[in-house]
Amino acid sequence: MKRSIVLILCTVLAVWGCAAREGGDGEVHVARLDGEVNGRAAGYLTRVISEAEEADARAVVIEIDTPGGRLNNTQAIVEAQSNAESLPVFAYVSPQGARAASAGTFIVMASDVAAMAPQTTIGAATPVDLFGRDLPGVLGEKITNDAASLITALAEAHGRNEEWAESAVREAASANAGEALEIGVVEHVEPELEAVLEAADGERVEPKGIVVETAGAALVSKSPTFRERFGIPLYAVVVPALLAVVAAAGLLFTVIRTSRWRVSTGKEGMIGEVGVVRRAVEGPSGGTVFVHGELWSALPERAGEVFPPGTEVEVAGFRRTALLVRRAGDGSPSRASRE
Repeated sequence: MKRSIVLILCTVLAVWGCAAREGGDGEVHVARLDGEVNGRAAGYLTRVISEAEEADARAVVIEIDTPGGRLNNTQAIVEAQSNAESLPVFAYVSPQGARAASAGTFIVMASDVAAMAPQTTIGAATPVDLFGRDLPGVLGEKITNDAASLITALAEAHGRNEEWAESAVREAASANAGEALEIGVVEHVEPELEAVLEAADGERVEPKGIVVETAGAALVSKSPTFRERFGIPLYAVVVPALLAVVAAAGLLFTVIRTSRWRVSTGKEGMIGEVGVVRRAVEGPSGGTVFVHGELWSALPERAGEVFPPGTEVEVAGFRRTALLVRRAGDGSPSRASRE
C-alpha cells in the first residue's frame, strides 16, 4: 500500500514538472534602454541584470532604442552582460523605427541572443567627441582601436560577424534588421518580444554554454528607480517637498487662527454677551451699558422697550457706534460679562 502511494506521488510530481515546463514557468526580466547611454542607464541595466541572476530568472531582456553614449558607461553594461554567467542576456532593438547606434551596437554584440524588430537599425559605432565630431590625432586613433578591439572580441565570442562589427567602429557602417540578420549580426528579427523568446527557446548560447528556456515565460518589467531616472535620490525631492507642505500648512493655520481671533475679539465677538445697564436704555436717545469690560452707548433692539439701570441685557447687534440690546434670556444663549 505504501509503495503504491509513493509511486502515485512520484508520477504526479513528474507530470506536474513536465506540465510546468511546457507551460513556461519562470520569469524573464525586461529592462528598457531609451535615450542616451549615460551613468544612470548603466546603473539601471547593471542592477536589473544582477537582480535577475539572483532571482534565478530564465533570462533578462534589454529592449534598446538609443543614439549611443559614453564608452565607459557602455563598458560597464557590457561587463555586467558578460559576467552574468548563468543568465542569458537578450538584446532586442525595438519598437519598429528604433535604433541601436554607437554604444547600443556594443550592447547588442555583448548579448547572448541578439534580435531586432523590423524597420530598426544598428551600427554607426565610431567614437566621437561630445559635439559628434571625429576624435583627432593619436588620442582618437587609440580610442578607435580600443573600441574596434572590444567589439570584434564580442562578435567573435558570440559567433557574430566580426568584419562588420569592426567596420561599424572604423567606418561607421550600419545595417537594417533584414541586413543584420542576413550577414550574421543578429540571430532573430521578430515584431514582438514574445516571438523572440519563442524563437530562441532551446538554443545553446556561447560563450556561456547555457541553453535558453524562455518559451511561455512570464515577462516582468523592471523600471528604473527614481535616482536611476533623474540622477538624484528620491528623498532629495520628497524631504524638501514635505517641508514646504508643512510650512504652507503652518502659515495657513496661522492665518485662519488670526482671522478667527480678530472675529472673536472685535465687535462681532460681542454679540450674545451679557452686560448691565448703567443709564436707562430707552427711546431713540438710548442709554449706557457696561459690557465686555467697557461702557457702551446702547439702544433697545425693539422700539418701545425700556431697560432701567441694573437690568441685565444681551448684545443683539450694532447700529453705527451703539449696541442694540435686549433683555437677557430673550435671545440665543449668552456669555455673561459682569463688572
